[in-house]
Amino acid sequence: MRAKIVTVLRSGGEYLPEHVDRLRGQCQEYAPGAEFICLTDLDGGLINGWPGWWSKIETFLIQGPVLYMDLDTTVIGDLSPLLTVAETHKFVALRDFNPSQRQMGSGLMAWSGDMRRIYDEFAAAPAAHMKRCTTSQAWGDQGFIEPLTLDREYWQDLLPGAVVSWKKHCGSGVPEGARVICFHGKPRPWEI
Repeated sequence: MRAKIVTVLRSGGEYLPEHVDRLRGQCQEYAPGAEFICLTDLDGGLINGWPGWWSKIETFLIQGPVLYMDLDTTVIGDLSPLLTVAETHKFVALRDFNPSQRQMGSGLMAWSGDMRRIYDEFAAAPAAHMKRCTTSQAWGDQGFIEPLTLDREYWQDLLPGAVVSWKKHCGSGVPEGARVICFHGKPRPWEI
């Protein structure tokens, strides 16, 4: 089964439908034929009212294989290797691009099977989890996901050079072999 590409748009913030269209177009170019799914509250695709990045937890209701991307991701090359990873590895995430941080990054994830347990765990006490994940040891949705995926692998190990950071790797241009650029924080890709 071919991996689905999934993203989330929660209205009311800085992300807009045009950002979904931008990512969808890139995925159509670099992964022709792959199903693209956007969960959004604009059409009832998000079932909970969880704010901001917490809406991403709902993607774990989707049976793998899934390749998840934040809306500020930029696709610049063939996604076939990433889709293959999504189809053949249990759970993959980003190793934080900041060496002083020890958290996984959730802006680009993949899973091959059923990850509903992450959703179920969060849905059991969302307010408590959101309150707890506000420290440098457990920050945001990735701080919640990290301890539930201890057997995870990292994009940087599986596909060296394919996934890069705009801030860390692209100061002198996009490195050769890059397929995905992660824009964590500012600037956003549409601001450059």
